[in-house]
Amino acid sequence: MDRRIWLLTWAQFASATGAYAFTGLIARLGEDLGVGLATAGQLAAIYALTFAIAGPPIAALTARVDRRTLLTIGLGLIGALNLATALVPDFGTALALRVATALAASLVLPAVAASMLVPVEQRGRAIATVMAGLTLAFSLGIPLGTAIGGAAGWRGTFVFSGLLALSAALAVRIGLPALPSTDRGGAGSLGIALKPAILRVLGTSWLAFAGLFCIAAYLGPIVTATTGIEGSGIGAIQVFVGLGSILGIWFGGRLAESGGARVPVRLFLVLAAALVGYSLLLGLPPAFWHAVPLSLLVFAGSASLFALAPLVQARLMGLAPQDRSVALALNGAVIFAGQGTGAAYGGAIIAGWGLGWTGLAGSMLALAGAVLAVRAFARPAAKATS
Repeated sequence: MDRRIWLLTWAQFASATGAYAFTGLIARLGEDLGVGLATAGQLAAIYALTFAIAGPPIAALTARVDRRTLLTIGLGLIGALNLATALVPDFGTALALRVATALAASLVLPAVAASMLVPVEQRGRAIATVMAGLTLAFSLGIPLGTAIGGAAGWRGTFVFSGLLALSAALAVRIGLPALPSTDRGGAGSLGIALKPAILRVLGTSWLAFAGLFCIAAYLGPIVTATTGIEGSGIGAIQVFVGLGSILGIWFGGRLAESGGARVPVRLFLVLAAALVGYSLLLGLPPAFWHAVPLSLLVFAGSASLFALAPLVQARLMGLAPQDRSVALALNGAVIFAGQGTGAAYGGAIIAGWGLGWTGLAGSMLALAGAVLAVRAFARPAAKATS
């Protein structure tokens, strides 16, 4: 596989790190800018909402632009806007800059560039390699940004994120060849969102993230309820999210070219089983040794979700060969929607029936994803556009 794919992995790592590296210092940021914790948390919410809403239309408008140029501009803007955020005098300015940063991030679609650098038979592994930048951001980049902020203040975290993005922009500009886009672009590209075949694949993505986030959004309380562990000890369990995602990305990339619905369906069933396991564990009296099975459940859920991700992206690009940018932007929007609706669904379950039912509730979504995957992945991409 083309070694230049690793430059795109770096681009993904830089973009994802800059999106959320500051969240570990949100309380300190809010105090410094004179707002409460709930208000300060809107910096993360407005970023996700802006990316989800603006991503697809921006992808359509820029679909015909050379991929190297677009990546360089997007990463350069992310870098400059993060550096500017480090200098903000008030919360309103910070909020406006996070909106602008999300708009810039919608230009950064490394998976599209990766698909242009390798033969079709290597596309799945290339996408998985690029997506590894996302898992590295959550397991390494964001914790490192938090550590820097702990030593230098929250403004230091934004400086770190800005320099990281600028370094990725420079690497992409120097290390990649020109990549003229073959996407058609324009308003017509957005029409793929209405195609049943595309909607089915996007539906599997939404169900996977919504199902897991019934649990993931409340992992801290679940760890305490099952093991009695509190505070920093919860982080030891959270490590298995990163470990599972790394294995899942590798596994999904290996299988992305195999075709057929068998692998996605099995991954959904693993996810459903892991989610049921949470409810079973929550039904037992808390015990410290429960940290072992809980860690395995966290690992299995994360691995199955991230193994699905490259399969979904490769399938979307096969279904929309002239609209790859829009297809992946739509998937990004669906992922954010899945995270949000899954957390809201889990919250409603907790309010109505208690924490112990969240795993079962999430497993219902995962099982629905398995059923949908039979249709979404079974037919050849060339014949599945209706």
